[in-house]
Amino acid sequence: MNSPGGYVYVLYGEDTFDRDEAVRTLKDRMRALPAGDHNLSELGPETTVATLRMSADVVPFLAERRMVIVRGFLGRLAGRGATARRATRTRKTVESAPDEFQTLLDYLPDLPQSTSLVFVEDDRLNTEALQKAIPRGRAAIREYPRVLDVAGWVRNRAKLIGVDVDEAAVRELASLGGADLRRLDSELHKLGDYAAGRTVTRADVREMVVGREVATWTLLDGLAERRADKALSALHALYAQGEPPEALLGRDIAPHYRRLMVARELSLAGRRERAEVDVASLGLNPATVRRWSDQAAAFDRSELEQALDVLLELDRHIKLGETEPEPALEVAVLRLCTRLAPSPSR
Repeated sequence: MNSPGGYVYVLYGEDTFDRDEAVRTLKDRMRALPAGDHNLSELGPETTVATLRMSADVVPFLAERRMVIVRGFLGRLAGRGATARRATRTRKTVESAPDEFQTLLDYLPDLPQSTSLVFVEDDRLNTEALQKAIPRGRAAIREYPRVLDVAGWVRNRAKLIGVDVDEAAVRELASLGGADLRRLDSELHKLGDYAAGRTVTRADVREMVVGREVATWTLLDGLAERRADKALSALHALYAQGEPPEALLGRDIAPHYRRLMVARELSLAGRRERAEVDVASLGLNPATVRRWSDQAAAFDRSELEQALDVLLELDRHIKLGETEPEPALEVAVLRLCTRLAPSPSR
């Protein structure tokens, strides 16, 4: 932000929590400047180079700087992510869309001095071409790899947010949360409020976290069984426990349908093919594959695709402030508990 020229950030990797923390810091710095909110723009993966350029070339409003944040755009060029799959049902690489990618590379050296351009990506990224295109001293390219030492991350995060957690609680929380850092951060904040200044213990973790685990599984089972009464009852219980709808959507419900999709595809594969698949790398617990396969058998592929589209659209509306999250998620749950038909565009 202190560079005299236009600055390009490329923040990417599987650790989306710490990456988003970095993005939030950049946005906070921008908003702290005069007319900061008026000079902050966000674009999604569907954007084009022309649209990106129009936004980045705008003269700052009553200020010296503006910031443009672009999410998932580089991934779309590489043919990754839900947006890319909807745009084209064939697998692409950056090389297969050379004109658009090259247009972006040609533009980056001409980025106005008053603009900070931030690319945000969920996955690993080959940044070699970007590094060559961006002038020296005007780029911050950082990968956020998957966190392997989850317990260590919990300890460090607890210190950072001022929550005292004993070692047994650290290990318990790490084992319950897996690699979902966003969930672990949420649990740490809730445990800190619950402990009210004292040290958080393993018993606290079991009382506060395990109870929500039961309600979450009840919600997911209700969705899999298409039982709206069961799913909504669990959803209301989670609301009462302080669970925000945005977290339930991104952390639990959307991954639930992705796992069902994976389990369904695995069930259609031959025995030899299934034996060669590392199901853990696909987000499934090898011990529970049969359970997921049994639930997935009740769904057509088109239903699962439509369910993911419903959730993606809801996520977009919530992030853009176009709907009230709690009632909107309830409506989505009701819809997911019906037989979904594929959209006309499919």
